[in-house]
Amino acid sequence: MSIYKGIYDYVQDDYTRNMLDDLQLAAELGKTLLERNKELETSLKQHQNVIEDQTQEIEYLTKQTVALREVNDSRLRIYEQLEVSIQDLERANHRLALENSSDKKQLKNLTANLEALEIKCEELQGTIDHLTLQLESEKRRQLSTPDPIKQTITLRHTERDEVDASEQFYNSPKKEENQMPKEEKSKSSEIPLVTTEKQDKEKDDPDSANEQVTELMVQLRESRTSFYREQRRVSELEEQLSTMIHQNQTLEKQLVQLNYKEEEPKSMHEELTTLEEVQHGQLCRRCLRTMDSQRTGDNLSCLGDEAEDDDSSVFEALINDSQYRSSFTMDIQDKSEFRNILRREMSMLWMWPGPTLLSVLIDLLLYIKDRYIFPFLCKPWRYPLILLHCVLRHDKIHQL
Repeated sequence: MSIYKGIYDYVQDDYTRNMLDDLQLAAELGKTLLERNKELETSLKQHQNVIEDQTQEIEYLTKQTVALREVNDSRLRIYEQLEVSIQDLERANHRLALENSSDKKQLKNLTANLEALEIKCEELQGTIDHLTLQLESEKRRQLSTPDPIKQTITLRHTERDEVDASEQFYNSPKKEENQMPKEEKSKSSEIPLVTTEKQDKEKDDPDSANEQVTELMVQLRESRTSFYREQRRVSELEEQLSTMIHQNQTLEKQLVQLNYKEEEPKSMHEELTTLEEVQHGQLCRRCLRTMDSQRTGDNLSCLGDEAEDDDSSVFEALINDSQYRSSFTMDIQDKSEFRNILRREMSMLWMWPGPTLLSVLIDLLLYIKDRYIFPFLCKPWRYPLILLHCVLRHDKIHQL
């Protein structure tokens, strides 16, 4: 009986010992599980924070892609408008060239007409001088001849213009065949005129002489009227010539302006293409040369350091600026590119004010994004990319 009791006590002690060991193991396991649970909770929170950051980044990138798509659409519209305006300018240039050629032909015709009219005026002046000489010689001959019978005729004259008198005389030459005006525009009321009725048959016939004098007077007045008409015509043609010269000068100025306006969109298109190449990474931002694809891996760390320096300079400028301002300023290192963008965009404000201001703001935002925001976002991925590049390069070297 005592043997069984001893065995029972031994078994019970062993059971209690095992039970204590199990409880200790269970306590240690629970402690480790609690620690593991806490670690998992912390890692879960970290992963949730990372997921939230990634979702925010995805939302930002989607918004940025939408904005870039809108910018691309606006640029396409601007390109279409530029093409339409270039076509209109080409048509206007062609039309102005045709008008310029026609104006030159008209100017040549007018100069030829002026030269012909000047020659004709000189001829008419010569005939007038010749006729005046003949008239004076005829008057002297008539005064030198004796008159047996004289008849005095008094005529009442009024003050008139010489052109009106010549036109009146030209319209009614038969009524004034026997009248001889001695002084034009005279203030006297009566002028005696002497006409011969009978002369000797031995001398020349007076009727034929009078007829010659009247014919000469008629020719003189006709030549004067034609001379005045030609003078008026010459003055009108000179006025037309001056107006045509002025119009030709204005057309030449418009042609020069249209040529300048036609060259401006071409230069702007070239600058936009270079800007797009710079944004796509085909050209360098500072030297505008083609990027060497073989040396991009070697220069990656250098570019990362430059981006980090730029970010640090921006943060220092923002921290040092304690005073509140309604507008902000940035110290841009590459100022020539920024200045070229502003100058190019401001030169096109005369054509499309609304889209041009929008494109200026868009270019500014794109420049700030490419210069500051994108390197700041890529900073956490820079060192893993450098390590990955080094590992891949090391593997390639080992494979070779």
